[in-house]
Amino acid sequence: MDFTGEIMKKVAIISSLKQAQDLKDLVTAFILPVQDYSINFPNTFTFDEINEIKAIGPDVFLVMNKSIYNEEIKVLTKVLKQIEALNIKGIIFYDIAFIQLKAELNLKTDLVWAQEHLVTNYETINYWYDKGAKYAYLSSELTKDEIITIKKHSKAKLFINVFGYIPMFTSKRHLVKNYLDYFNLDQKGLKKHIYKEGKTYPIIDDNHGTTVFSNYILNILDEDFLDDYLVFNSTFIDEKEFKKVLTDAHNFPFEHGFLYKETIYKVKKDE
Repeated sequence: MDFTGEIMKKVAIISSLKQAQDLKDLVTAFILPVQDYSINFPNTFTFDEINEIKAIGPDVFLVMNKSIYNEEIKVLTKVLKQIEALNIKGIIFYDIAFIQLKAELNLKTDLVWAQEHLVTNYETINYWYDKGAKYAYLSSELTKDEIITIKKHSKAKLFINVFGYIPMFTSKRHLVKNYLDYFNLDQKGLKKHIYKEGKTYPIIDDNHGTTVFSNYILNILDEDFLDDYLVFNSTFIDEKEFKKVLTDAHNFPFEHGFLYKETIYKVKKDE
């Protein structure tokens, strides 16, 4: 798929102001993980940085996908009022507290329901749409047929991961740090790797816990059914190579992940 000259809803998860400036003419929007409120991202942004990037031109969606504790609600309320003044496109959220606070505070900023592995059917998407989430960020474990069915029946606008490493597993425990501490090993650098059955998986352990990513770079841009918000994730990708993919998907091998793999689990009856 050659993107040159096409008008598409390409959305880039970026890691720096410099990268935003470099990609501004290639995307519809940026996704910016918010400092202290985002998990699964090695790079996050302060509100000053968000303001700078917003001035560049493309729409801005903020990621605030950590679980919210009761004692954090008061501060979150102030943060959401601050975000409202930024006039951004939307907030990508995990915790349902965002739905309640949007209603209570009468916020105009749109919400993107993004509970990762739970965003798998149009009925639940439509339920949260009626509650105020006008976008939904689909799970990466869906098949092509399932995505097409959701597209057909969903009220919400959809985000679909089309390129990049995919978060597979997240724990609030510091699995890597605890291991390195126990064995008194080197802890330099945020990104680590684990090896299993001949495959290499990137892994990060930050203030929010541990995330393990896919051992492959997803690239489903050879598919012809994609006409939603297409998410390109630059995490762990060389910036020059990432820019090439935004102009021509063939710069990376195609890897379809679960697009043609059904994940069906059945309960086995005792004999």
